[in-house]
Amino acid sequence: MNFHDLRIIVSQIKKTLKCPKCTGKYIDEDIELIGSLGDEQIFFHAWCSECETQSVINVQVDPQMFYGPLPKLGSAPRMGHVSANEVLDMHNFLKSFNGDFDKMFDQESKS
Repeated sequence: MNFHDLRIIVSQIKKTLKCPKCTGKYIDEDIELIGSLGDEQIFFHAWCSECETQSVINVQVDPQMFYGPLPKLGSAPRMGHVSANEVLDMHNFLKSFNGDFDKMFDQESKS
């Protein structure tokens, strides 16, 4: 499951689920990924900002519902695969990055 599919699942959680205690709605910042068991079962933690109730949400995709490969969720644009070299490049960049985005973007605009 890729990032775009997870974003679509979070959108569906926000649209369809409410806090079990106060029926408040969740926003993006209230929902975080805990983990997954492959592409078939994903666990989220939800925190209600209104009453501070915490919930665990289990999203399960049943591959038996589909014939052939699982379809892509929604219509979000798809990105290509990330290569091992791209991951290493990002790792090396983040090792030396001090978190100053203003300075980084200012340097890029001068180039």
